[in-house]
Amino acid sequence: MRLRNHTDGVSATRRQVLVVSGTALLTSVAGCSAITDFTSGVALEEVNVFNMADRQIEGAIEVVDPAGDTALEKPFDLEHEQDQNSDDVLGATGEYAVSVELTNTAIEGTSQASKTVAIDDTDEQRVGVVFNTNEEYDPIVIRVGTTPKDFLEVAN
Repeated sequence: MRLRNHTDGVSATRRQVLVVSGTALLTSVAGCSAITDFTSGVALEEVNVFNMADRQIEGAIEVVDPAGDTALEKPFDLEHEQDQNSDDVLGATGEYAVSVELTNTAIEGTSQASKTVAIDDTDEQRVGVVFNTNEEYDPIVIRVGTTPKDFLEVAN
C-alpha cells in the first residue's frame, strides 16, 4: 500500500510510515526515561527540602522526633530547583512533627506549614518538603516517601 502526500506528490509505503512512527514513539519514550533518570539521580537523605517554586526560598525547617526532642533545626536558602538534605534525623519509628517557616517571602500567600508524619521504616522512608507553584498542590507540601519521584511529582 502506498500513501501519497498531496502537497508534493511524494509517496511513502506503509512500512516507511510505520518505521517513522515507531522511531518517533521510541524517541518520546526515551525522553520520559531521561526524566526518570534525573529524579532517580537525586540523592535522598532522611530529610529533604526541595525548592521547585519559581523563586528563591529562604527559611528554616524543624523536625521533632517521637520522644519530643528536636531532631533537626536547620535554615535553608535555596534557588529555584535546588535542594537541601539532612541525615541522622530519623532515629526511631513513630510520629515526627515537621514544620517549615519561610523568611521574608510567601508562596501563593503561604509562608509556613506543619504536619505530623508517621515513619514506619527508618531505613527506607524519607521526609520531604516541597515548595512549589503548581496549583494542583499546596504551596508547601510535607510528605513521606521512598524515592525522589514521591516528592517531585508535586512540582511544576
